[in-house]
Amino acid sequence: MTGENINNDVIEDRWEKMTIDFELAHPMLCEMAHVYTDDNLNISIQVNRNEGRTGSYFKLYNHKEYRKASKVARIDFRNPEYIYHVHHDGKKDWALNSHERAKLLEILNMKIFHGETVWKMLILNFNLEGGLNYNESMKNKMKKLIYPNHLPIDLPIPDYTKLSSSQPKSQKLSKNQLSGLT
Repeated sequence: MTGENINNDVIEDRWEKMTIDFELAHPMLCEMAHVYTDDNLNISIQVNRNEGRTGSYFKLYNHKEYRKASKVARIDFRNPEYIYHVHHDGKKDWALNSHERAKLLEILNMKIFHGETVWKMLILNFNLEGGLNYNESMKNKMKKLIYPNHLPIDLPIPDYTKLSSSQPKSQKLSKNQLSGLT
């Protein structure tokens, strides 16, 4: 069965089973969804969401294994911008060069799970961690945003070639914002 021949009910059933299996097997890891790994490039892309966190972004690590990564790029879902983060877990901020930015766009457009792109899987996982199931995420569209605190499923990929080549600059954040960042 190819991704193009699978209807939404089948995808939803598999999505729900994958979510349940993951939560049962790894209850402590539900805070971070590992969406993509590239063994050749030795990178990984993950999302995690906390209720107090400001903004919506995904993380690109310079190693396929989170624990072995020395750098992380936190990239805004809506704009070609890095997100400054106060808790680095020993990882340096990563500002992508032009080749890395082009490769990121290529990866985000790749189909990986039943015909879904890496980009769509990032959105689905981000929304899942915010409490939306597959059907709710699929109904949350730009023109009819039912769940405004979640990402629209049809959010276009920003032009990440416009990301800066310099590291994210520190921002003055309020205590509320700081407590929401992890």
